[in-house]
Order: sequence, then C-alpha cells, then structure tokens
Amino acid sequence: MFVELNVVTGLDLYQKGVTWTSEAPITIRQLKKKRDAFWETAPSYEGYKVIWDALRHACESTDTEYAQLILNAAKITIPTGNLVDGCYDELGNRYAIPAYCLVDPTNLIRNEEENSDDDETIPVLLLEQSTTELLPVIIRLSNSAEDIRINVNPKIDTIDTLKLKLCVNQKIDPKKFIVRIFFLGSLLDGKTKLSDVKLDQGQILQALISEIP
Repeated sequence: MFVELNVVTGLDLYQKGVTWTSEAPITIRQLKKKRDAFWETAPSYEGYKVIWDALRHACESTDTEYAQLILNAAKITIPTGNLVDGCYDELGNRYAIPAYCLVDPTNLIRNEEENSDDDETIPVLLLEQSTTELLPVIIRLSNSAEDIRINVNPKIDTIDTLKLKLCVNQKIDPKKFIVRIFFLGSLLDGKTKLSDVKLDQGQILQALISEIP
C-alpha cells in the first residue's frame, strides 16, 4: 500500500521537542567530533550519500528557509515532522538523524578552556573556522551563459551537493531538469569532493542544464 508523505515546512519543526543528555558532560569540541563521525560514516551503512549530504547541510544551517529549500531540492519527506523519527528520499529509503546532530545536550560544557584535554589546545573558534570556512565557486550556466557564485565547504561538499545548492540558488526543479557539472571539458562524478577537483582561483565550472525528456 502506498502512503503519501507530507513535507513539513520550517526546520525548527524538525527539532521540536527534541532533547537529550550525554552520559557524561561533553564539550563543544567533543560534540562536534561526535556529529562529524556520524555524518561521515552514515552513508556507509544505508541510503545515498547525496541525501546524507543534503540532510547534513540542512541540519547545520542556521537559515530555516535555506534548509527547507535544500530538503525540497533533495526531495526529502519527513512524515512526523521530526527528523529523529526518520525521513525518506523519493525511492522510499529511510534516514534517521540522532538527536545529538539536531540539538545540544542538556549538560553541554560551554567553557572549554577549563575542561579541555592537554592534547586539545586548539581554540574552539579557530577549529570551527578551519572546518566550516565557505569558499565561493564560480559556475557558468549553459542555459544563460551567466556566471554565478555558490558558497561551498570543499572538505564536505561533493559535486552532488553542489548540484543541490545550484538548484536551490536558481530555483531549478530537479524533477524536470538534469544538471551535469563539467571542469575543463570533463564530466565530474557526483561523489567527487570539491577539494579533489583542484580548482585554482578564477577557474570556472560549467553546469549543463537540460530538460528531462
């Protein structure tokens, strides 16, 4: 029996009523490591990496509207309106997001200077800047020859997530159009990380946008 899944708007609704407490108090740095470990390993067990990447971007975004656009572009549905209960891609594959990826624990240690280990001396602010720094990528659109800039995190973003961001930015319906990304005449695989493309400053990616027959 086919069950229609409704998309709930507003990322805050996906976190409504979600709370959790760590077995032992943890620092911001430890929480970040815990989250990174989940996002980096989850695609190895189930589902598609492009969907996991979209979910990660949505969960980590502070812009509710942008997060919703990402989920819509990836065709992700959330039946209960709560990500911890699971969400689904258009093929019916289920993705469950643990509470610790959505909200901070009730016993989070916010003053890390007094509680950090000796081998963890990098200031939290510098750590966050080094891992979440966004860089602009220039993309030339085939349908208009226009050059646009999309902000990406080369260490996390893949070509597939770049396509999602492009669809959101240009309001392209992925149900009606196919987006292919080229660099120096070569088609880039969707799983390729942007850090592996080796773009020099000023170099341009080409986006071939074609209507699905």
